[in-house]
Amino acid sequence: MANKNIIGIGIIIIIAVAIVGLYASGSLSGGSGEEGTVYLLAGAGFSKVGPELIKEFNKKYPNIKVEVKYAGSGDLFAILETQKKGDVFMPADYKYMEDAINNSYIENNTVTNITKNVPVIIVEKGNPKGIKTLADLSKSGVKVGLGEATGPAIGKTQAKILEKNNLTDNVTKNVVVTSTTVNQLLTYMVTGQLDATIIWEDMTSWKEGDGKIDVVKIPKEQNIISDIPTGVTTFAEDKDAATKLSDFLSSDEGKTIWKKWGFEI
Repeated sequence: MANKNIIGIGIIIIIAVAIVGLYASGSLSGGSGEEGTVYLLAGAGFSKVGPELIKEFNKKYPNIKVEVKYAGSGDLFAILETQKKGDVFMPADYKYMEDAINNSYIENNTVTNITKNVPVIIVEKGNPKGIKTLADLSKSGVKVGLGEATGPAIGKTQAKILEKNNLTDNVTKNVVVTSTTVNQLLTYMVTGQLDATIIWEDMTSWKEGDGKIDVVKIPKEQNIISDIPTGVTTFAEDKDAATKLSDFLSSDEGKTIWKKWGFEI
């Protein structure tokens, strides 16, 4: 009888150990058992879609912690360049990814374009200045805000759009503020400091601008649409975890979330 009890206890212990192992591997918890921390460098304009992307990522990989730095793409590139820090790079324009590739900061085979950033003009609700075209940004008395041309992706894109349409000098004379992030431009707009600016189309659905702005679309032949890429850095400490995050950001599941937040797929 004693032997049977011992055998029974032994079986229970074996089963308990097996169950613990399954939980540790993620088989019973519904996700990956991999552990680690991934540091994501993301454009400031992704601060709304980012939390939902990470939330869904963690449903698949609950043990991988994601830390995010949201900033202008120029500032993010500077982190790569000066600190050699960051595991996944997701700037708001492919130009910054290209610069990172050229400086050997990125694992080239991990780079994927996720979605697009479409620039639009935003104006005060009701459009009291009657701004209907890019050329109207140069009208007398129109207060314009732009991003720094050497900093955030929106600044570089704005500069290219104005140059493409021969408007650089005429619009620059109306600039009353420059910013280091596209988010600041929206803030300046809704607080009445500007009559017009150019931001990314997805941001026009943010609650900050609800009832405070109108949107003026830029004709495709006058516009410059940016590709949004993601890639794993060459100095990522946990390449496998970083690759999982980068892959998720560009996956069909991830793109569904991007689209929900107004991005063009």
